[in-house]
Amino acid sequence: MHSVDYNSSTTKSPNHQNIQSFNPSRSAAILAGGKSRRFGSNKALAPWFTGYVIDAVVQAAMSACQEVIIIANEPEPYSCLGLPIFPDILPGLGPLAGLQSALHNAKAERIFLLGCDMPLLNSELLNLMWEIPTWAPVVIPGTPQGLEPLHAIYHKSLLPIVNNRISAGNLSLQSLLEDIPCHIVSHADILKICPSFKCLTSANTPEELAKLKRHYSSVEPFA
Repeated sequence: MHSVDYNSSTTKSPNHQNIQSFNPSRSAAILAGGKSRRFGSNKALAPWFTGYVIDAVVQAAMSACQEVIIIANEPEPYSCLGLPIFPDILPGLGPLAGLQSALHNAKAERIFLLGCDMPLLNSELLNLMWEIPTWAPVVIPGTPQGLEPLHAIYHKSLLPIVNNRISAGNLSLQSLLEDIPCHIVSHADILKICPSFKCLTSANTPEELAKLKRHYSSVEPFA
């Protein structure tokens, strides 16, 4: 098993480094700081074919974004990715703190926040969401289980709101979404690209990861 070297010229566009050095219009931030209690080990580094789960997430993000960063309080496990790694500003406060770090550190005005445990992430759906014209500060997919906050685009203008909520001890990312305007991507639009919402499915347990691997093996791989 090996992890993909994202500094290799075979895994990035020719202008990747130049784009990241200036002002990208599309940034992605992958949250890799979760406790993985249900999984029993670091799910980002769980085996996924010839690499790890996070490799699949990074590859999809790089196909749709000019900048990809990792949000993690322990950088060493992810150093092999060759990507910028930033800790939470206030560690131990959950996904909202990860969003805070992403909004603070990413270069673009809009940041695609992604979980590290979605190995079927679909770059076509990422691009569809980027291209939605909206004034709303959040673009987020709706699923049968509700909104998916770790597959959503957030505008940097939200940073003061996030800061205030963290200072007040209001750490719920879902609660934030209830209080701000969101453009919700419809089920119909998602299903055109992502049958059965599989590309939005997180692998929270080894059993769930095994199911996603079987699905991946049984159909044409997602982009």
